Amino acid sequence: MLVSWLIPIASSLASNPVYVRESVEIMRVVELPAGSEYYHRVLPFDRRSLLDRGFYFGHAFHAVYLTRVLPGRQYTLGFRYAANWRKRVKVMLFDRWLLASQARHFTLLQGPILRGRSDQVELRWQLSVSPDSPGTLLYIVVEAADAIPDYYGGFPHDLFLAWPPIESRNEMGHGVTYLQGPKNLMLAEQVPGTPVVLTNIEPGKPDSAPLPAWKAPGDLIVNGAFTQGIQHWSSIQSISSSKQQMATFPVGPDGLVLRGNENEPIAGVRQQLELNVRGAARLMLQARVKIVRQIRPGSGKKADISPLSISVCYDDAGGGSHCGKEAYTRRFYSLEPDSQKSIANGQRIPAGEWFWFMQDLMRLSPSPVRIRSVSLLAAGWPEWQSNIREIHLIRHGGTNVQQGE
Repeated sequence: MLVSWLIPIASSLASNPVYVRESVEIMRVVELPAGSEYYHRVLPFDRRSLLDRGFYFGHAFHAVYLTRVLPGRQYTLGFRYAANWRKRVKVMLFDRWLLASQARHFTLLQGPILRGRSDQVELRWQLSVSPDSPGTLLYIVVEAADAIPDYYGGFPHDLFLAWPPIESRNEMGHGVTYLQGPKNLMLAEQVPGTPVVLTNIEPGKPDSAPLPAWKAPGDLIVNGAFTQGIQHWSSIQSISSSKQQMATFPVGPDGLVLRGNENEPIAGVRQQLELNVRGAARLMLQARVKIVRQIRPGSGKKADISPLSISVCYDDAGGGSHCGKEAYTRRFYSLEPDSQKSIANGQRIPAGEWFWFMQDLMRLSPSPVRIRSVSLLAAGWPEWQSNIREIHLIRHGGTNVQQGE
């Protein structure tokens, strides 16, 4: 993976499986924060971009990424977004910081785009870095047109970088389009004060300097990417009948793992917040989740448990408490229930695939004025496993968040 000089967190790997038949290294691309706020791969369409101007669109919005490449190597740059997206998008490469006086940029060609049976479109550009390139830092900009009424809150997307390059071949059904990018890129030489990107620890070697827990600007959750294991989170466990609960909470490349193999245990983690959010313009709950294993369909005998659920305990302006069974809860499952009874606040997602969930909690009725806790719960029978790569609760606008009030 790659780590940013500016924010000590790892950015996203491609959210769903990357369809390749050969052995390649899929590297992570670092997302740089947009000013004082952090949107995490979701371009905000309710304000100007961090660059305050568009390269292609009059009132465009941007996400800026940084990665490290090596001279003389060839790569595949992958870009993925929802197949039902119909607005204009541009992807550009820069040889140095975007606003530098001598910055050169290369716009990546996009068409014609193959649309398969997948619910996502994926573009893969082949590019190469000149053996004589004096620099190794490659900046990537995703720019999208504004005035998009059918998407609230932004444009979810993913980037990944593969080495050696992924061989172009028929990916029928997966919606993968192979395109040619620039050849023999010459990147600007790094000068004092230039951002530095560090490569990760080699596989098999212990990481002697783990990434510190970090909060994005406006993010109420600490260690939401689980870079510090489950620090700042407390475990939740219950025992079903007289059997010992077997849930564990390991953390790995796919984030937090919740799994168990007993009769309907409920287990998970909770972060106590006790934060005032009165007056917030938006309160975006964002999470990247995956159901790895679900044996029985639905979400439990009472339709109140599932292989994974996110629960937010909060108070409203009228003094009401929305916790426990009254908390805001979103339940994720991969198998439909046997009966026609609907799953309360249920969200079916494909098994084994990453799903990006986003909800503005200020749209709840009544809306929160104080967030007490956020919980990640999982359950199943007789066996289950779910992964949470990251979770964020990002406040936009309003007065400053204060703790303990």
